[in-house]
Amino acid sequence: MDLTRLYGSVEIIAPLLAFLVMSLRRFRLGMEASWKEEAEAYRAKVERQSEELAALHAEVRALRSENAELRAQIAELLRR
Repeated sequence: MDLTRLYGSVEIIAPLLAFLVMSLRRFRLGMEASWKEEAEAYRAKVERQSEELAALHAEVRALRSENAELRAQIAELLRR
């Protein structure tokens, strides 16, 4: 009798455990894919912002150079 009850319990528990294991594995793989997509999107955003920042630095340098030239011209005009 005990073996029969044990076998009956195993018949119920084993498929449930298999279902849980497969569900958890699918969830984990889904989370990994989701995190990977998020990381790639973040990396692309960082690269784009880095390029924008480099362009802004170049523009600021050009503006500072132009500003220095204009100040020199104004100083020259004021000396006349």
